[in-house]
Amino acid sequence: MHPFFADPTISLVEKQQALTRIFSDPGIPDTKTTSPFWLRQPHPQLSGCQSEILPTEADVVIIGSGITGASVARTLLRDRISQDGNQDHPAVVMLEARDICSGATGRNGGHILETGETFAGLADSIGMEAAKKILKFRLSHLNEMLNIADQCGLTDECQARRVQFLGVYFDENPWKEALDRFARFKKAMPVESSAWAAYDRDEIPEEFHLHKARGVISGPAGAMWPYKFVTGVLARLQEEFPSAFSIETNTPVTKIEVSGRKYRVETPRGTILARHVIHCTNAHVGHLVPGLRGRVYPVRGQMSAQTPGEKFPSQGTQHSWVFNYERGFDYLTQLPATQDSNCQLMFGGAFAQSEGRGIADLGVPTDSSLSVYMDIHLSGALSAIFGHENWGKVPGPSVQAMWSGNMGFSSDEFPWVGMLPSSLTGRDRPDSVNKSAKLSETDRAGAEWVSAAFSGEGMVQAWLCGKALGVMLLLQNDKLDPSQSADISWLPEQMVVTEERVRTSLPSQMADELAKRASNL
Repeated sequence: MHPFFADPTISLVEKQQALTRIFSDPGIPDTKTTSPFWLRQPHPQLSGCQSEILPTEADVVIIGSGITGASVARTLLRDRISQDGNQDHPAVVMLEARDICSGATGRNGGHILETGETFAGLADSIGMEAAKKILKFRLSHLNEMLNIADQCGLTDECQARRVQFLGVYFDENPWKEALDRFARFKKAMPVESSAWAAYDRDEIPEEFHLHKARGVISGPAGAMWPYKFVTGVLARLQEEFPSAFSIETNTPVTKIEVSGRKYRVETPRGTILARHVIHCTNAHVGHLVPGLRGRVYPVRGQMSAQTPGEKFPSQGTQHSWVFNYERGFDYLTQLPATQDSNCQLMFGGAFAQSEGRGIADLGVPTDSSLSVYMDIHLSGALSAIFGHENWGKVPGPSVQAMWSGNMGFSSDEFPWVGMLPSSLTGRDRPDSVNKSAKLSETDRAGAEWVSAAFSGEGMVQAWLCGKALGVMLLLQNDKLDPSQSADISWLPEQMVVTEERVRTSLPSQMADELAKRASNL
């Protein structure tokens, strides 16, 4: 669980309030929201996309239209056995409570970043080999996502690019601790970390413009316009599979029930009967999957788009940044100069500077308000970090946009990927005609699935979690195209949904709290 609950300087009242929020129903995404910079240019075909009449049947319903939902949909549609085209309903219907990609993916920093910082902690908690596998999984997202952008012809449109991240430290002790973690990462994974480097104070290259830094760790990373990436992928799927894929925005799911061998997915626009339901709702997953409340909980974050000072050099195709403080961190990318952007700085974080040093944002499922303390920090930090003398005057408003978003955090720190057991959904699986090992397509029982809880690291976890889930479902249905790989051994076992994980994923005191609250439902 979050380290806030072990912090003796945070009051019991604040902890109890956070715990209450964590175990509460996160609800359906609010219609009132803050306005992300990324969504200022709505997709011309997908924004507000709806069928005139909601489909009444589907093979699969995907709930959520962010990066995870896009990955699942792409896998299901492209990797399945070819269809004959005579099906009288869409194979895949994607339901979105608000507009397309308006949740966490449309609000994040667009930063494809794994610093290697997590390796040492993982090795201590789950062992060396498991830690290596998780790092390889996270690191592989850089090539995977840039390749997908290239395959879809989106590289220029979504500004997908490789950069060198600069992990910046300002204080002596945090820098020494970072060097220790860095050394462990380099020793254990010499091939994967070969492009990483550490620069002590006197070694920091002048081109970094980081004169106040105590030290810098650098390595490969990526950046992109996340909304344009996801909407571009989905638009191309619609073009490729016009009768098999339906996107329905402003169509929240209000209830799921089992009806014979299918699920009844209820929305304000009507009901869809589906054999499979996939939850790609991240921070809101506990609304329809009550057993995940507490195991997956929302955390509110904050982002901004800012105009750089006139002396700050354009580095959008070269660098990205993580600024590590005594408490907390910030993250930064810069957009390249194009017809859609003008070197804006996409700056987020400030979690530790929020109310209650961040605990006030635990369990908050809305993105309709801002933290004034985060606003103050984000609005003024950059000129101090890079040096006022190297910043210069800002032409026009310094902050072009400030917005919030909610992330899904996992109590055991790993995403949840796989088939949902009844212990989490509270619903039995649909009936099958018989219990034989080999059932026909018509008779095989459906299931509910989940891919969620990326703990603020969705850009290096969500796409391949979604891909793995899509393969799992196709294999379960005997629908995977033989030309496609059935191997998902690259998915770390810590991320897979199991009954054992359900039993052990909450600390005992939180499990007691969950049981008490469940008895009052």
